[in-house]
Amino acid sequence: MPIRSNQSTNDTQDAQLAARVGESIAVLRRAKGLTQAQLAEMIDLEQEAVSRWERGTRVPTLLRLQQLSDALECSVDQLLQRGSKRPDDQLANVANALTGLDADERALVVNFVQQFTDMLRSRHSGKSPRRK
Repeated sequence: MPIRSNQSTNDTQDAQLAARVGESIAVLRRAKGLTQAQLAEMIDLEQEAVSRWERGTRVPTLLRLQQLSDALECSVDQLLQRGSKRPDDQLANVANALTGLDADERALVVNFVQQFTDMLRSRHSGKSPRRK
């Protein structure tokens, strides 16, 4: 029955997205030095709602995502991108990680990433091509 299989896949993907959004909220909240209660107060909500989001048992509505992005001083994209497998989202996460670093620190990180990716590519070049 393909419908059940699709529903199961959708449920799994929804749960994974809820967990990623929850992790983003928690990481960004802690980075701002806020407690769950403080964040909840900023968006006129109960602390338990923030806790459920961070645990991934609930997903914020679009309105709440916007309020969270305002309170956490980030974009809605940042709340949704964490853990994404899309290269553009991963690139945005790396770019966000550079925020707040001075020029020398950013150069150090970029150099490290370049060397690390070069090393990984060289490991792949020694292997036979993958078949799909």
